[in-house]
Amino acid sequence: MKRKSLIVVVGILLVSMLFVSCGKKEDKANAKTRIAFVSYQALDSSEWLQNLVSGLKDYEASHSNVEIKCIEALSVDQYEPKVMACCQNGFDIIITTYADMAPATVKAAEKYPNIKFGILQGEMENMKDYPNISDFHLNRTETAFVQGCATGLMTKTGKVGFVGGLDIGSINEILAGYQQGIQYVNPSVVDYVTYCNSFTDPTIGKDYAQQLYAKGCDIVFGAAGGSSTGCAQAMEENGAMYAACDVHYPKEAPNAEIGSALNFFENMVLAFIDDTLSGNYRGGESHEYGIAQGAAKYEFANNDLVPQEIKDKVNEISKLIGEGKIKISSTPLHK
Repeated sequence: MKRKSLIVVVGILLVSMLFVSCGKKEDKANAKTRIAFVSYQALDSSEWLQNLVSGLKDYEASHSNVEIKCIEALSVDQYEPKVMACCQNGFDIIITTYADMAPATVKAAEKYPNIKFGILQGEMENMKDYPNISDFHLNRTETAFVQGCATGLMTKTGKVGFVGGLDIGSINEILAGYQQGIQYVNPSVVDYVTYCNSFTDPTIGKDYAQQLYAKGCDIVFGAAGGSSTGCAQAMEENGAMYAACDVHYPKEAPNAEIGSALNFFENMVLAFIDDTLSGNYRGGESHEYGIAQGAAKYEFANNDLVPQEIKDKVNEISKLIGEGKIKISSTPLHK
C-alpha cells in the first residue's frame, strides 16, 4: 500500500510539474515586450511630440505583443530617477530623448546590461563603448537643405534669417543644411543667424523674428519647437514669408508659410522599435533616418505663395538628395 501510494504521489507531482512547465512556456510565449518612451518635454508641449505619442499609441493598439508607456522627465534632476525606475519596473526597451539625457541613459545601461536602450538625437560619442545603447536621429540636414533652396529662390530682398531654439548640435545641423541649400541656388543671399534659447516660448520666438525682419529679412526659418509659433506669427503680421520646420503653420501663417521641412519623429521611433523587435537592434552604433527612409520630406504650404516653376525645381532637388546625388555637410557655414 505504501509503495502504491508513493507511486501515485510521484505521478501527481510529475503531472503537476508538466502543467507548471507548460504554463511557464505559455506565459513566456504570451508575454508582451514592454517599451518605455521617456520625454524631456511635456508630451503635449509641441506638435511633433504629440504626433510621436499618437504614433506610439497606434502602434501599441495594432501590436498585441507590445506594451508602451510614455513618461515625462521635465528637468535634469528627474532624468536619472525616471530612467532607473523604468529599469526597475521591468521594461525591456527604454527610449530616452536628446543629449541632456545621455548621462542618465549611460548610467542605466551600465547597471542594466540586458535592457536595450535607444536615445533619440543623443549626439553621443564613443558609441562602441555602449553595446546596449543605440543612438538614432533624423537626418535633418536634408530637408533643411531643401528649405534653403526654397528660401534662396523665393527671397526678394536677398536677406533671410534663422531662429534656432538653442546653439546645440541638432539645431546647428538644421542650420548647416539650410545655409548650404541657400548657397546652392542663390550664392548672393545674406543669411542672419539667431538663437532664442527656448523651445517653448512663442513670445520670445516672435521677438527674434521681428528683429530679423527689421534687418531686412523677408523670410525667416524657425527651428525652435514651440517658440517657432511666434516666428510664424511675426512674419504673417509683417506680410513677409516664413519657412517652417517639423510641422505646417496654417493658423499662424496662412499667407506667409512657403513650406515645411517635415520630420516624422514618429516614423523614426517606430522604425527603431521594429528593428529592435525583429532582431536588428544596433547597439553601440549611431544611425540616422532621412528622406530615403520616409522619416523626412519637404512639403509646400497649402497656399498659392510659391510659383509652380520654383516648386518643380525644389522637388527635383529633393529627389536628388533622396537618391544620394547631393552631399550635405552637418557643419554650419557660419553662426
